Amino acid sequence: MTEVTAPQPDAPAPRRRWPMRLFKGLLAALLAAVILVVGGMSILLLTFDPNQYKATLIQVVQEREHRTLTLPGTIELTLFPPLTLRTGPFSLSERDSPAVFARADDLRLHLDLFALLRRKLVVDRVVMIKPQIHVARDAQGRLNFADLLPDSKPESAPPRSPLGLSVHRLQVEQGVLFYDDDKAKLHGQLDGLDVGLSGLDGGNAGAFHLETTARFVQPALATRIALRGKLLADTAQHSVVLTDLALSAQGDVPGLKAMQTQLNADQLGLRTGSMWALTTRQWRIKTTGRTESGENLSAQISLPTLEAKGDTVQIGPLDASAEIGAVQALQLQCKAQQAAGAWSALRVPVAQCDVQRGAAGKTGAMRLTLASPLQLDLTHAHYVLPAIKLSGQLTPGAKPQTLALQGNAQYDGGANGPMNGPTAQFQLQGLVAGSGMKLSGGWAQPDTLRLDVNADRLNLDDWLPPPAAQPKAAAPASIDLSAFQKLGLGAQFKIGSLLFKGMQWSAVQGQLTSDRKTLALQPFTAQGFGGSVDANLRVNLAQQQYTLQQSGRDVSVQPVLQALVGKDFLLGKANWTMNLSAQGKTLPALIASLSGKARLDVRNGAVKGFNLAQMLRNARALLAARKDGQFAATPGEQTDFTALGATFVLQNGVANNSDLMVQSPLLRVGGEGWFDLPRQRLDYLLLPAVVGSLRGQGGADLAVLRGVTVPVRIAGSFAQPSYTVLWSQAGGNLLKQTLKNTLQNELQKQLAPAQAQPLQKGVPGLFKGLFP
Repeated sequence: MTEVTAPQPDAPAPRRRWPMRLFKGLLAALLAAVILVVGGMSILLLTFDPNQYKATLIQVVQEREHRTLTLPGTIELTLFPPLTLRTGPFSLSERDSPAVFARADDLRLHLDLFALLRRKLVVDRVVMIKPQIHVARDAQGRLNFADLLPDSKPESAPPRSPLGLSVHRLQVEQGVLFYDDDKAKLHGQLDGLDVGLSGLDGGNAGAFHLETTARFVQPALATRIALRGKLLADTAQHSVVLTDLALSAQGDVPGLKAMQTQLNADQLGLRTGSMWALTTRQWRIKTTGRTESGENLSAQISLPTLEAKGDTVQIGPLDASAEIGAVQALQLQCKAQQAAGAWSALRVPVAQCDVQRGAAGKTGAMRLTLASPLQLDLTHAHYVLPAIKLSGQLTPGAKPQTLALQGNAQYDGGANGPMNGPTAQFQLQGLVAGSGMKLSGGWAQPDTLRLDVNADRLNLDDWLPPPAAQPKAAAPASIDLSAFQKLGLGAQFKIGSLLFKGMQWSAVQGQLTSDRKTLALQPFTAQGFGGSVDANLRVNLAQQQYTLQQSGRDVSVQPVLQALVGKDFLLGKANWTMNLSAQGKTLPALIASLSGKARLDVRNGAVKGFNLAQMLRNARALLAARKDGQFAATPGEQTDFTALGATFVLQNGVANNSDLMVQSPLLRVGGEGWFDLPRQRLDYLLLPAVVGSLRGQGGADLAVLRGVTVPVRIAGSFAQPSYTVLWSQAGGNLLKQTLKNTLQNELQKQLAPAQAQPLQKGVPGLFKGLFP
């Protein structure tokens, strides 16, 4: 018997599932289409061989750009991941030259596959591996890649690609950029160039970075540079905007060692095209380092705004400050008011710089203020200060010196011609330390400083710092003339009254020139102390060899010697000539090498420190004893003369003399000996002879010596010489002269004058050889 199950009226009926099936069907169809399209594209890409077009590409580059493209490897196209085109190593030559302009180990283009389906060429990332690019500019300012720029093409409009090209990111790894600029005289390279750029598609801002090491030989620098921020580039609007900029640089640059610079900016915007524009916001720069002389330097600059559109520019107020040194630091503060106008005619109402150093009134202190309107021609790099006011106070020596000058100045950056360099000129006049002064000069090419100084009076003693105490063991200071090897100089000066080391000179004038090989002061003339002085000085800068030609006429020599060497051992009116040479980098070295010839003639003067006539008194007793007499220099004593003349021959700092001639009513003095200038010692033999009579005490003794030569030796140090009267050598001279005088007197008594004259001439030879 069959069992029948009764229907259950409460059970639910089965649900209809066709929407889900429809969704699954559509999804499956879509996936099938994608697979079909991608698979078809993959088959197309896999079967596409880009190497078939290498020869064509090389030929097109040669024909259109006159450059040689080399692709020695195999161009690869890989599908996953992602779609990538790799060129392998390649190089591109200079135009019409085999020299390499650019090369790289590899170039990779990461493409967007789905963008290709929409007929758009989207390069998600361009990667260059170890690129090397040589950028050069000749003396006329022509760049070696100018022919590759769009503006250099003869076509009126570039050909449009059927595909819309878009690049999202650029990456450079281990690059090197060689830079040679003959016009700006810059030669060097950027090593280890690492660049990452995103935000190139015009959508959202992307991060970017740049790191490299700049190594230049002209100028010499080695600096590590890092730049980071955000970038947004819009090719349709021809604009680039950089935000949150942070640049750091560390290393050595010309004039600054161990430099550390930090630049921060909120924004830098640039738009190219017919309506170009440049915008900056909140630029701040801080720099620290050490100058070539070893002093610490810190500086900072802030510029709130700068906006340029077409031919106009607007610059916000500029604030800059700097500090150099630790002890008595030099502080500089500059401000410029906001300015607006055309690039070629920008006017700054007031620009002012304040310079401060040390405490007021102390030696080395400085308080100066320079203010003037500023006229800028930024197109031609021409700047003018039309109404300068320079005022303040300097304390170079013991007393403060005030300045109140007015004038103008201008600078030309040399933008008017490829061969022109920067030039500048200035004119100032007013009061300096209460004396009228005119200053003018400038900077000329090639690197030459011109200066013209005209002053009513000048007290150099007030401008020279007090002499510093030198330790006994301190090495002599070096004479540094290296600055004159780096720049040319053409200076002239006229000073009505000059005070130097207590010496008052008038009508002082001269010219100081340098051609980087020779420094010359010629001619130099001055009047003072009843006479005049002129000189010519030439210095061979490479060898530091000095040549001096100097002469003086009718000069009271005592105050000059007192001022220069601190001793007034010689009095009288002097004429002199010198033709000397020396070589060395220190003053002792110059004295030790001093060579040449000098001549000195003095009238109606005296030699201080000893009285030669007094030394010869008591002649009879000293002659009888044949005993030499020693004396020391005695203050207040002096030997008077009517004329003194001597010629000196110098060799390696030692002056020799053998023709001394001193005349006075009582004495005739000859002499010979040497003066060792480096050792400050002398050995000199005076040969005085009594020719006149001396009345008073000791006069009879001196009469015995009439016509007799009594040697006197001066020896020892310049500071404390000793004097020795050599009576032991004077006895023979006395006997010979006595017999001669006696015989001549007897002949005159016995013979007529006409008969005695020929015999008198023969008398001196009668006793030749009989006496020592």
